Amino acid sequence: MSPTQKKRFTVIALVVFGMSIATFLALQAMQSSIEYFRTPTQVANDGVSTEQTYRVAGLVRKGSVTRLEDGVTQRFRITDCENDVAVQYTGILPDLFREGQAIVTVGKFDAKPMLIASQVLAKHDENYVPNEAADAVMLAQANKCDEADGPVSY
Repeated sequence: MSPTQKKRFTVIALVVFGMSIATFLALQAMQSSIEYFRTPTQVANDGVSTEQTYRVAGLVRKGSVTRLEDGVTQRFRITDCENDVAVQYTGILPDLFREGQAIVTVGKFDAKPMLIASQVLAKHDENYVPNEAADAVMLAQANKCDEADGPVSY
C-alpha cells in the first residue's frame, strides 16, 4: 500500500468512525423523547416505568372525575372496558372533555401507579390518534363500558 492509499484509508476510517459515533449519540438522544402508546389493559398487564413518557387512550369512566382543593387539578379514570388507569392532570381540560368521552393522555406514571398527565387530548377526529388507540377506543365505545356511576377511589 502506497503512502497516499494509507492516508486515504485513514481518512475514510476516521469519517466512518465519526459517523458511527454521531449516529449512536443521536439515537441515544431520541430514546429519551420516545412516547410509548399503551391501553389501560397493557398498563395493567405489562407494567410501566416511572422514567418513561406514555400515551394512554380510552374513555373517561363515568363518575370518576373529581377536582382537588386547589381548583385546577383533576383526577379521573380512563378505561378500555377491561382495566382502568388513574390520571391526575393540573391545568385546564379541553372543551370536549367529559365523562364517557374518548381521550388520549400523555404523561409519566408515579409509584402508585397513577399517570401524572402533562397533556390531555379530547378526541374530536382521528387525525392525532394512533391506530391502536383508535381501535381501543372504538372497542370501548362498542362495549359501552362506562356504567360505573359512583365515585372511584384513587
